[in-house]
Amino acid sequence: MAEFSVVEQMQLTQGMSEQQKFIFQSQYGSERRDRTLVLVISIFLGYLGIDRFLVGDVGIGLLKLLTGGVCGIFWLVDLFLITGRVDEYNRRKANEIAMAVKMNTSPV
Repeated sequence: MAEFSVVEQMQLTQGMSEQQKFIFQSQYGSERRDRTLVLVISIFLGYLGIDRFLVGDVGIGLLKLLTGGVCGIFWLVDLFLITGRVDEYNRRKANEIAMAVKMNTSPV
């Protein structure tokens, strides 16, 4: 899956006032995860499930933590899949934030 792009962000903020766009950008900026950083964390701490905790996959994170990445197999698989999970997490968070901003702020 492709990285969450600026075009997608613009589509989400379409119809928002400047104040709403600012609120969206500041909240999304604090919630989003960087693909490269999570990949590096996955390489070094993936067997502990830290990478999965960062993208909200608590169940798999606990499984990896308790089993050492299921003897390294999940750790190896996640080296290839974790950036896609980061993209899904970023899209999900952006949609949640956009909906909250549209519902909680009155247009100026």
